[in-house]
Amino acid sequence: MKSLENLIKEVLHIVKEAGEYLLSVLSSEIKVYKKLEIEVFTEADKKCEQILTEKLKKLLPEATIVGEEEFSEKSIIPKGVYWLVDPIDGTVNFIHRMPWFAISVALMQEKEPILGVVYNPVTKEMFYATKGKGAYLNGSQIRVSEEKEIENSLLATSFPGECKKKGFERCYGLFKELNLVSQGVRRFGSAALDLAYVACGRFDGFWEPYLKPWDTAAGMLLVLEAGGKVTDYSGEKYHPFKNNIVASNSSIHEKLISYTSKYLNLL
Repeated sequence: MKSLENLIKEVLHIVKEAGEYLLSVLSSEIKVYKKLEIEVFTEADKKCEQILTEKLKKLLPEATIVGEEEFSEKSIIPKGVYWLVDPIDGTVNFIHRMPWFAISVALMQEKEPILGVVYNPVTKEMFYATKGKGAYLNGSQIRVSEEKEIENSLLATSFPGECKKKGFERCYGLFKELNLVSQGVRRFGSAALDLAYVACGRFDGFWEPYLKPWDTAAGMLLVLEAGGKVTDYSGEKYHPFKNNIVASNSSIHEKLISYTSKYLNLL
């Protein structure tokens, strides 16, 4: 396999090219389809995934590619080296032409991300990281915030479709509690960008249930390489195939877990 240092340069170019395609779609009609009872996708999701898949396959032929639009819920967790690809994280925002969506790409070794990219083509913000080499935004190294008190923290979450399916109160109770004890909770609708914002210190913490592996793999690596902490709701080590995540600047992590752990029995 090529070195991560060489790979990341080429992956950034591929992701930027896919982002240009998404920008071109924003100025035209966006065709929307239902994927499941509570989920939607667009032709742009599939086309963007095709662009990424074709080019990543050429870049690293030995790595399989697991993409959102092609993944089966019954699929076994891949082994070895593979890509996790989300062509549009924040599809509903994209449909409404809100500039909060991203392409998320991660290179995995078993359950561990070793390279990650999150790109918002509207703002041109390219977040990226390789294992052990730090996290970056448009070429400048980023770090998590230094906030130590949850009372002064700005947090982020969202309510994925499963919250509606399984009962909105499962998500809302925790949202309400943490809204009351922090400076506020933002819910913009893209976990990949939420995690990137934790990595660069704009958010101090983030949590969410029912996410998919391609939603969190790249963002997880960004947070870790920026000096943050990522676990599940109970505080145990996280990997992208778990169904709940908590990420923070490390300093407020135990306080966040004291709230999220109370909701494990509802998931």
